[in-house]
Amino acid sequence: MSRHLKVLRESGLVEESHPEFDARVRIYALKTGPMTELKRWLEEAERLWTEQLAAFKAHVERGE
Repeated sequence: MSRHLKVLRESGLVEESHPEFDARVRIYALKTGPMTELKRWLEEAERLWTEQLAAFKAHVERGE
């Protein structure tokens, strides 16, 4: 788990903080900026695939 969190932190997707009461505790939180960009990219990919699959379905239904 710590390796995955390290990769997410280094990629800028999450931020890490340490509470004052215990330096051994790490709290991870998602950063909103990168998540917004990821969501935008996923929406575009979904739109593209929806169009491509609809065109493929139409092609198959025509029997070409």
